Amino acid sequence: NTEASKNINYIAKLEDDLKAYLSSMKKRDFYKYACGRGPALEKLDGVFDELGSFIAKIEELGSNATKFGCPESIEAPEKQVEGIKNEVNAMKQLWDHIAVCQSQFEQNMATGWPSIDPFVMEDGVKKLLSALKNMKVDKRADAYDGLMKEIKKWLVFLPLIGELRNESMRERHWDMIRKLVDSDF
Repeated sequence: NTEASKNINYIAKLEDDLKAYLSSMKKRDFYKYACGRGPALEKLDGVFDELGSFIAKIEELGSNATKFGCPESIEAPEKQVEGIKNEVNAMKQLWDHIAVCQSQFEQNMATGWPSIDPFVMEDGVKKLLSALKNMKVDKRADAYDGLMKEIKKWLVFLPLIGELRNESMRERHWDMIRKLVDSDF
């Protein structure tokens, strides 16, 4: 009974450690948009390495819990570890989506003026936005917010390009724009 009680206390301590770990993990660089995809993915892989010690502890305490007749006591830490793994995988998906979005934005910027179709581009950006909103990721994460802001800028920018591509734009209108931006293009 004494050993069973000690094991349950160890399990409770492990649960607290996992809560603290998850809380500290949410403050790491891979949650920040400025981190960038490459470094973020490396750091996310590091989380799986760090979880190894928790998993080993769960196996040890779970074995003891089974011996002492209370195997259900280890279920909460197991669920916490699974939750952390799911969170890491969700962040990896977010960073993959960020890479897709940034690639699309770069392609949009590289498109020459004669071949620009802002309405097709806008539809593409709206699809990216829809995919982002449907992701099961922490919506408060800076990486999510940073991408959301970038997409919203594109959704403001592209209709303006559509207006400039309008057939009714005359040379005098372009002269007015050149004068406003103080550039000859």
